[in-house]
Amino acid sequence: MSTSSSSCSSNDPALPEPVALVPRKRDIPRMQLARSLEEAGPRTFVYVDSKGRVRSPALYKTMQAVGYTALVAIVLGGTALYTSMFGPAGALVGVMFAFLAMRSMMLTRQINQAALLSSHDHLDDAEFVLRRLLRRRFIARRLRALAHHNLGAVATRRGDHAEALGELRKAVVLYQASWRKSPHLRSCQYGEVIALCNLSRVDEANQRLISMRTGPQGDYLMVKHWTTQLYVSFCRGEHTHDENDLWERAQRALRITASSALLALCSWAYKRVGDNDMSGHLLREAYDRLEGVPLSRTMPPLWRWMEEHRKEAGVLASAGASSASHGDL
Repeated sequence: MSTSSSSCSSNDPALPEPVALVPRKRDIPRMQLARSLEEAGPRTFVYVDSKGRVRSPALYKTMQAVGYTALVAIVLGGTALYTSMFGPAGALVGVMFAFLAMRSMMLTRQINQAALLSSHDHLDDAEFVLRRLLRRRFIARRLRALAHHNLGAVATRRGDHAEALGELRKAVVLYQASWRKSPHLRSCQYGEVIALCNLSRVDEANQRLISMRTGPQGDYLMVKHWTTQLYVSFCRGEHTHDENDLWERAQRALRITASSALLALCSWAYKRVGDNDMSGHLLREAYDRLEGVPLSRTMPPLWRWMEEHRKEAGVLASAGASSASHGDL
């Protein structure tokens, strides 16, 4: 799975968020949720809870229904309470609250739309939706964080890593101020580290990664952490992972459909320790899972390494040809 620009979608800022994994084709169908990280294919989303764990679509729908039910109850209850206290004037409070709730839902749907557009590589359209949203007044910080995070994803998919870094850092500040328990915060921080690596600011990226003191708990964030950590090591040219740690990462990556970046990084690490057979196997697997993943733009140094070792691993030139014309994980 990609760690560079996972698109963030939202259905309601008070509800857990589904996370976009990879882009889809030109037709944009309804969002599809995979049942697990391993089953998430190149055109699916996953629902990630506050601890970074991938949960079932059924649980997501349940949480969504509970959230909307609670919102309706609050609006109706608040309207009745203020009406009983202040008469018709009090009813205006309930009307105002309902208006704000509906506005928030409308804006989060726009962020969903932008996430889908971005994941289908309709980058100009996605950016238009997000920047139009940010020009509005009185937008909650959570929504602004999601918008800047998605703009970072758009810039990453274009290969504009300076722009991506700026947008992701804006999102991090907003997440820290308003939504510290969101898995998007840590995901955004990993994107920031990768953008620094792509800008050849590797020492800064390493220090930024070290500053994240608490490790991820859930499978989704764990895989993103592994990928980010290995990418920093790759860009520094230093392999510091022991054999058991590397084996665990490689085996987990092999079970995930959308894992070309992590597989390629594990291939590099095995190459560094002299295990050419395992390195070649993992590199072939990385190329096999490249559909919809433009590593040439999202992780240019890693892509160059892959191309340099492609023939050695027995990968035909056409195996990675489509990767430059699609979106990323």
